[in-house]
Amino acid sequence: MAALRTKEQHAEFLAHVLDDFIRVPRRPVRLGIDPLLGLVPIAGDALATLLGTAILVIARQLHVPWNVVASMAYNLLKNGLIGSVPFVGDAYSFYFKSHAINAALLLRAVRHGEEGTCALVPHSLTIGDVAGLAALTVPILVPIGYVSWWFWVQDISYLSLLFSTPAHTR
Repeated sequence: MAALRTKEQHAEFLAHVLDDFIRVPRRPVRLGIDPLLGLVPIAGDALATLLGTAILVIARQLHVPWNVVASMAYNLLKNGLIGSVPFVGDAYSFYFKSHAINAALLLRAVRHGEEGTCALVPHSLTIGDVAGLAALTVPILVPIGYVSWWFWVQDISYLSLLFSTPAHTR
């Protein structure tokens, strides 16, 4: 049972770091590294999504049912794709907090699982788990990377806003 709680704590900690690790001074809000990574052109949102998949891996180690893991993957997809859009996406990542939602889904599934659907002790991932997780996350990471790259090519990013060059020099 202690190993189960340790895995749950790992998921909660990762969600905390990604979604609300930093307290904004003089404001009742917190932000994590997910919206900050979103400021990095091309790779930032894909990296934040990849870090968030660790919660999905923990979910499978705890035998969380695939339908719950698929719902968690959908949250990552929304956060990553919308997060890839400069300016608007980072605000969305800041407010949506998909990693905290996913950690809550994991905890709910473990605590209220249907008749043995979730293990009391973590297990090693099987080939089926790895294949299933890859089937869920690779189709998420590819469009996030593409959308981020497209905005970069169109010169729509925080860097282009901060370090814009006059139109006649292009």
